[in-house]
Amino acid sequence: MMEDGKLKKWDWFRDHMEYFLVYCLIGWIYESIWCCWIYHKLGFINRGFLFGPWIPIYGIGFFIIYGLFKLIRVKNPILVFVVGTAIATGIELLASYIIEAVMHRKLWDYTGYFMNFQGRIAFEASMMFGIMIFAAICLIHPAIKKLQEKIRDSKVHNVIFIIISSLFFIDLVARIWLGSNMK
Repeated sequence: MMEDGKLKKWDWFRDHMEYFLVYCLIGWIYESIWCCWIYHKLGFINRGFLFGPWIPIYGIGFFIIYGLFKLIRVKNPILVFVVGTAIATGIELLASYIIEAVMHRKLWDYTGYFMNFQGRIAFEASMMFGIMIFAAICLIHPAIKKLQEKIRDSKVHNVIFIIISSLFFIDLVARIWLGSNMK
């Protein structure tokens, strides 16, 4: 049996890694559906740079957004949507400049979309990010926390967590070793 302190650290690590993986998966699903829709393609489009169904920036983005919301103490669902939309739009705009400066290419282009700015941000994408942030903060995250409380001591839960986390880390190392799949 683990000591109480080690058990708490394990629970904290597992909980946060699960949050990260869930939002990586949600981001992958969103990107895959979004790209099928905007490119009018039926079938599978892997939008991530990893092999598996996860896009790490969405997991990282969740922690940033969640931390900001805790800091500014926004809980009203309408404000969560409005503030989340503004934050995500600002981050997307900043990220577009950084990515272009570092990679010398654009990873997305909203040229032709309603209310776009230099093809870097657009109304439709901003609204989608606002909806996703609202869903994450107000619906998904509370549900995940409730589920974690129910299954915290389950051995099956721990085994599944270890398997999925291991697959993620193997995928990450493999992608680093094999290089980017982005064309």
